[in-house]
Amino acid sequence: MFTRRGDQGETDNGLRVRIGKDSPMVDFQGTLDELNSFIGNALINTKWDDIRNDLIKIQNDVFVLGEDLTAESQHRTIKEEDVKWLEQRVTEYRKEIGKIKLFVIPDGSQEAVSLHIARTVARRAERLSVFVSKEMPLNKYILIYLNRLSSVLFMQALASNKRLGITERIWDIKRES
Repeated sequence: MFTRRGDQGETDNGLRVRIGKDSPMVDFQGTLDELNSFIGNALINTKWDDIRNDLIKIQNDVFVLGEDLTAESQHRTIKEEDVKWLEQRVTEYRKEIGKIKLFVIPDGSQEAVSLHIARTVARRAERLSVFVSKEMPLNKYILIYLNRLSSVLFMQALASNKRLGITERIWDIKRES
């Protein structure tokens, strides 16, 4: 599909306004699209029904995030209950994982690495949401949701490796003198 409307470096922002494709909002929207693709990649790599079901819900939520940014009639928005659901998922995975050591090196299994990649894209989306929020008002739950989302993806990566019997590599923080 093509319309040729974007051939001059502008796009519709979802609010019937043309904006440059280099704008922070377009970057944020593109990062959400990228995030959803990486979540899809993690979804096809997981062996666990609970993680799969979480990722399916999260993919839908990321579409809602995009709609929240652009829809004139705010029918679907990220809400406090979405954030609370993520917090509950973090708590459940945390019980399974136990004590977490800082500076886990993202590796182990393809499944875990897929989740770590999605986590880093969620972090980038979070940073972009802060940048965009300085230019226009955003739903306050967008930033909070993205912050919690990266935590869920981190926990899922650790849980995946643990379930597969893979020990996390921890970065050696000792510095040379």
